[in-house]
Order: sequence, then C-alpha cells, then structure tokens
Amino acid sequence: MKPLTPAKLAAIVAIVAALVWYAFQVFEPRLPITIQFHSVSDAPGFALIFKNGSDHPLAFTATLGHPGQQEEKKFAIQVPPNGAYELGNAQGWVGQSGDRISLASSGYRVWRGAIP
Repeated sequence: MKPLTPAKLAAIVAIVAALVWYAFQVFEPRLPITIQFHSVSDAPGFALIFKNGSDHPLAFTATLGHPGQQEEKKFAIQVPPNGAYELGNAQGWVGQSGDRISLASSGYRVWRGAIP
C-alpha cells in the first residue's frame, strides 16, 4: 500500500467538505414562497408579489437583476404567515421580462428564477 501524502490527504478533505456542503444544500427545505407578478399602471414593467404559504412569518433576501445590465439590488423582505408582500416601483424596483430573481433565507434552499 502506498503512503498517504499531504497532497492526497488535502484532496480527500476537500472532497469530503464539498460533499457535506452539497448534502446540506440538497436536504434543506424549500422556501415556502410563491412569486407572482402583474403589470403596473404607473410605469412600464411588473410588480412582484411574494406569497408566504406557511403558518410562520418568513424573512428572506430577494436579489433582483436586469439581464444585460450590471444593475442588481437586494431587498430584505418579511412576509407574515399566509400573507403577501408586493415589491414594485414604490420599493425601488420595476420588474422587466427576463429579470433574474434569487431568494435566500437561513435554513432554506436558495431559490433562483426569472420573469418570463
């Protein structure tokens, strides 16, 4: 049997750490938020509606970005149990077709999507 070199040991530790990180990502529950959007009358674009499908208040960070632009904004959002939160022009964001959306909250899997 060949001896275990420091380089091999470091590679094994890195692989195990990556597998543990991946397992935590996969086994975390989905964030119980659904996203809808509707056109707004005061500006061209969309307002986003985040609906909480749980019996508990939820706090998360929504990261929104326009495609082809370097503009990206983060919003700290809190939604009451079985409630909704609307994000639009009044909050500083008008959604556009193709916008990237990412939702992150401690203890939940990160959700990523886009406005069609």
